[in-house]
Amino acid sequence: MAGSLIKINQTIASSNPSTLTVTGITSDYNVYMVEVVNLVPNASGRVEWRITKGGSIQSDSEYDNARQDMPTTAGFQDNENVNDDKVTNATVDASGSWNAKFYLFNFTSASEFSYGTFEHTAYVDTPQTFGGAGGFVHTVASASDGLSFHWGDSRTFNSGELHLYGLKK
Repeated sequence: MAGSLIKINQTIASSNPSTLTVTGITSDYNVYMVEVVNLVPNASGRVEWRITKGGSIQSDSEYDNARQDMPTTAGFQDNENVNDDKVTNATVDASGSWNAKFYLFNFTSASEFSYGTFEHTAYVDTPQTFGGAGGFVHTVASASDGLSFHWGDSRTFNSGELHLYGLKK
């Protein structure tokens, strides 16, 4: 298994950007992984993401997702959205961070929907630690080439890294 993840690209936040985007998905690999490291907002904010096609962020209302969130101070939470213009997740505390792994499928297919699974951990603004897992689909049959992250309520990134890997065939 050693050497089966091939690093393709990375993006590291600098100068408090409003979005962090990583692209580089091609037909070289069937499955891609995006590792999200230490996303921190400038003030408490909800992390959100969209896919990119040809490097352009897709903000259409074609995102469906479902996830189970697991806060440490309450019972499990089932959450879902249909026909949204983004995928949303935890409201991260400004003194915390959001970390995740995404596995991306069908991203290079022009005739199928792009979809992915994700698992995440965070320190949220309630305050508590928080984890979860889920999946999403962009219901447009066209090729996708990356993921883009932003904060709700026009927050910016104090820090964060996105690492794109191809899973060796």
